[in-house]
Amino acid sequence: MITMPRNWFARLLLLTMTGLSLPSMTPLTKADEASDLAAQGYQILKTYCYRCHGQRFEVEGFNVLSRSILLDKVPEEDKDLKYVVSGQPEKSLMWQRAGVRKDMPPGDNPKPTAEELTVLKKWIEAEAPFPKAGVRKHVSEKQVFVRMKDDLMATAREDRRFRRYFTLTNLHNNSFEKRIGRQGKNLDDSDLRLARAALAKLVNSLSWKPEIVVPRIVDQGEEEILLVVDLRDLGWDEQNLWNEILKRYPYGLTHETVPMDDEFRELATQVYELTNSKIPAVRVDWFVDNASRPPLYHTILGLPTVVGDLEKSLRVNPETDFLRDKLARAGFAESGVSRHNRLVDRHVALYGAYWKSYDFEKSETKGNLFQFPLGPSFADNPFPNQVFEHAGGEMIFNLPNGLQGYLLTDAKGNRIDKGPIEIVRDLKETSGTPEVVNGISCMACHERGTIRFRDTVREGLAIGGQAQVKARRLFATREQMDKLLEKDEQRFVQAVNEAMSPFLETESSADGDIKSIPEPVGTTARSYQRDLELDDVAAELGFDDPTQLQLLIRSNTKLREYGLGPLLQGAAIKRSHWQTLEKPLSPFQQTASEIQVGTPYRTL
Repeated sequence: MITMPRNWFARLLLLTMTGLSLPSMTPLTKADEASDLAAQGYQILKTYCYRCHGQRFEVEGFNVLSRSILLDKVPEEDKDLKYVVSGQPEKSLMWQRAGVRKDMPPGDNPKPTAEELTVLKKWIEAEAPFPKAGVRKHVSEKQVFVRMKDDLMATAREDRRFRRYFTLTNLHNNSFEKRIGRQGKNLDDSDLRLARAALAKLVNSLSWKPEIVVPRIVDQGEEEILLVVDLRDLGWDEQNLWNEILKRYPYGLTHETVPMDDEFRELATQVYELTNSKIPAVRVDWFVDNASRPPLYHTILGLPTVVGDLEKSLRVNPETDFLRDKLARAGFAESGVSRHNRLVDRHVALYGAYWKSYDFEKSETKGNLFQFPLGPSFADNPFPNQVFEHAGGEMIFNLPNGLQGYLLTDAKGNRIDKGPIEIVRDLKETSGTPEVVNGISCMACHERGTIRFRDTVREGLAIGGQAQVKARRLFATREQMDKLLEKDEQRFVQAVNEAMSPFLETESSADGDIKSIPEPVGTTARSYQRDLELDDVAAELGFDDPTQLQLLIRSNTKLREYGLGPLLQGAAIKRSHWQTLEKPLSPFQQTASEIQVGTPYRTL
C-alpha cells in the first residue's frame, strides 16, 4: 500500500482547481515545476495563514492571498522586514515566523510540516509565484432557469410549490482574468465550497425541525451553482417565511416581459407557475449575510421579543433552577466579546443546553462577581445583599437538530438586535462593524458551538456564611464544567458537520473536526460585504466580459446616476449602496432594468 502525505487530497484538489496537470511519468518542464511550486505555496498560505490573515484580518489590511500585499506591506512589529521579500527568505517575516521561530500559526493551531516548510522556503526563493487562476465557464441566467425547470419536472407535482433554490451564479461567474493582481483575492473553487457549507449551516440554524437538512446540488457534476431545499423540511412553509425573505431581497428580477428570446420568456413563466413564486431563487451570498442577522434572523427563527417567552418555550425556569441548585455557573473576567466581567449559567432545556450569560457595564461594585455572585435579582432570591446588577446578556440554546440559536437582551430581558459597544464588541467585525449583532456575530464566534472558559470566581469568593455555601453549590468545579462544555461541543460539531461535510471534501471535515475550516457563515458574509469593483458588478449583472458594462456606464447617464460612475475610474462602490432598498428598488434592480436584463420585483 502506498501511503499518501496527510494533505494529499487538498493538493490534488488545488491542482485540479488551478488547471495544472496531475503527476505523470513524463518529466516536468521548468514551467511545470514553477506552476507546481506556485500551487503548493498558495495552498500552504491558504491552509495555515488565511484563516487569521484573510478571514479574520488579525492584522488590519493584511490579506495573505494577495501577492501585492505580501510583497509590499511593512509589518507593524518589524519595520526592517516585509512579509515576503522576493527571493530572500532570510529577510521575509513570513519565513522568520513560520520557518525559523516556528511560532506561526500561533498556539495549538495546525502548523506546516517539515516538508511544507521546505516548499515554503523554495517558494519565497522562487520570488513567491502565485498560480494562474483559470477562468470558469460563464453560466447565463437562462441556463440556471433550464436547470430549475428540469429539477421541477423531475419532482412530484404536489411537491413543486415547496421547492426553493439558492444560486452561486454571481460568484461562479466572477473569475475574470483581470481580477488577478487586485488588492482583493480571486474567488476560487474552495470559496464556492465554503459558501455552500455556509448555506447548509445557516438554513439548519434557522430551523426548529429535528432533522439536519442538507441542501441538494441540482447541477451535480456540472458547475454546481444551484442548490434546492424543500420548505417543509425546514418548517418554513407554515409561516410563509419565503415571502418574508423576499421582502428584503434587493436582487429580485423576473424575466417575463424584458426583451429577450421567446424561449427564455416561456421558460421563466413555467418555473414561476411550477413553484408558485415569482422569485423561486435567491443568491447564496446575500442570504448568508442577511438571514443570519436581524430582522430576518429573528423572523425566520421566530424569536420572541422578551427572553421569558423563549425560556417558556424551551421549558427553562432560571429562578427555579437557581433556588434548587439545578444550574452550572461560572464567572470570569476575560472574554472574547465582553469588556468587563461575564457570568454564565447552563440550564437543561427541552432540546439540550440553554446557556444564559450576564454582561456588565463595570467590574466594580455590583459588577464585582467575587462579592456579588448570587444574582440576578428576583422576588424570591434569598440573598438580596449578594445579587449582581447586569447590563444585558446573550442566550445560546440548542435547536432540535443539534445546532444553536442565539438571543441578545438588555438588562430587563428585552430582545435587542445588537449589543452596546461599550459592553460587548466583535473583534472580527463579522457584521461589518465591531458591534455584536445577534445571529451573525454569534455564529462566527461560536464556530464549535461552545467556547472554552475557566471559572475564576468559585475559588476567589469574597463572601462568607450561607451565601458562600450557596455560591459554591451553584458554581461548578472545573472538572464538572469541562465535561458539560465537551458534551455540548460534541453535539454541535456532530450536527454542523452532518450539514456541511457534503460540501467540504477535505480531510479536516472527513474526521468530524471542523477546527481547521474557516467558519463559513462569517467568512461568506465578510466576502459579500466587501466593496465592489467593475468585475464584481459585471458578474452580478450577468456579463461575461466586464468591458461590456464599462462601455454601458460611459454611454448611459442613468447608470452613473445609480452610482456606477466610480467604476470607470478603477474605484469601487459600496455593497451597502448597491443593495439598499430605500427607493424602494435597489440600485442593482434599477441598473438591471435600465440595461434590460430583468424586471425588478419585490414582495411587499
